[in-house]
Amino acid sequence: MRKAGWTVLGAAVAGLVTGCAGNPPASQPPAGDSKPKVSQKVKRELPEGMHRLGQGVTTEEGAWKLTSSALTRVTPTSRAKGLPRGWRAAKMTWTLTNKTGEVQQLLDLSPTVRYGAMGRPAAAFTDTGIEGIPDAISDDPPRVKPGGAYTLAVGVAVPADAAGEPVTITTRPSTLFGDTGDVAFFEGPFPGGAARKDAVLHPRPAPDTGKALAFGQWKADPQMTVDHVRPEGTDGGRAMFSGELTVRNTAAVADLPYTPMKKSVRVSYGGELKEADLIPGGAGAADTGFIAPQRAATHAFRFALPKGAKADSVTVEVTDLGTAEAAFEGKIAD
Repeated sequence: MRKAGWTVLGAAVAGLVTGCAGNPPASQPPAGDSKPKVSQKVKRELPEGMHRLGQGVTTEEGAWKLTSSALTRVTPTSRAKGLPRGWRAAKMTWTLTNKTGEVQQLLDLSPTVRYGAMGRPAAAFTDTGIEGIPDAISDDPPRVKPGGAYTLAVGVAVPADAAGEPVTITTRPSTLFGDTGDVAFFEGPFPGGAARKDAVLHPRPAPDTGKALAFGQWKADPQMTVDHVRPEGTDGGRAMFSGELTVRNTAAVADLPYTPMKKSVRVSYGGELKEADLIPGGAGAADTGFIAPQRAATHAFRFALPKGAKADSVTVEVTDLGTAEAAFEGKIAD
């Protein structure tokens, strides 16, 4: 098995207020409002073309129907693999239905899973009854009969404080001939917490002064920022550091062109901007999935300084296919 590739409810109850004998009566609500209000789910509108978890879409020119389930909280067993310590665990299913009259090789969903307004990567895990996604690109892939369905159970994990945050999932099916163009975006809350009102990121871009932006500032076009640059110890005598690159897709609908995360990061230090490190192909190449409309994706990158080199601040350049898009500079956090 290949590892699975992968955040409620808001309640408002109005009670009856009554006065006590001998005391002045408390102010009474209108009679029509005297009954407790029923709790209601917090509804969050999605950009056009996105789907809520639990909905289905057709893909591959109608050859397949892809149906997701909502996320449900699970208690991991001792057999769980890939689950970070202290993270919350949930599972979901994907049902792939063969809509053709022929036996079909199972699609590879190639999902990308992010959580929260910043779009940080969720973790994938397997466990008893949660076997993840099988390798559909193999010599002996799973096959589905005409009209038949294949159900996958996958595990999704997020940090403990991310319960209630939205989980955004991007699927892009693959076949033996490579990736297809049928990108689909799904979103739903991670169980175990109240829905977050600030689930969607609305950055305020900094004015264009022609100078490098400070860490944490947002570039207007394309919308991106670099932040949380901090030391990570040493490796072979070289000082190691990490940072985060966040990119936001400003499109209003889920339509081409999408914003894929395939950006390179170049780190320089000192007054002469000596190159410290180059991280090609997507800030660590851990995730090159497309970004949903009006959503962000954050990727951690790691870099090193040469032996003996010291730097209180660094400059981080972001490029896309060799084209410079933004430069950020700032001090390295303690």
